[in-house]
Amino acid sequence: MLRDRGTIKWTSMMLPEHLTQLKQDLIDASKIEKPTLDAQQIEEMDILVSEALGLNKELQFKLYNNGFVENVAGRVHYINFEQSKLHVKDQNNDTVYINMKNIIGVTYND
Repeated sequence: MLRDRGTIKWTSMMLPEHLTQLKQDLIDASKIEKPTLDAQQIEEMDILVSEALGLNKELQFKLYNNGFVENVAGRVHYINFEQSKLHVKDQNNDTVYINMKNIIGVTYND
């Protein structure tokens, strides 16, 4: 009678270094390049942020961070032109500092 090893023969033999490198390769493959914004898009975002500051409306920011896009929702509390940052109060009333160079999109959070 033929005796099979079952699933043991299909178990891969990978070193921990190989697994960490594969995971890093998957992360690197999912990264994107920073989108370029034209002058009109930047001006529209500036107007939207200024209106939201005056009307105390909540905004949804799309931020570029090291190859990935993050979403931050909150109300603009202060615009720091010297450091080129927005001070945004999120839903937990915590202050989030957003670098204006990382903003790739702004919409009202309805």
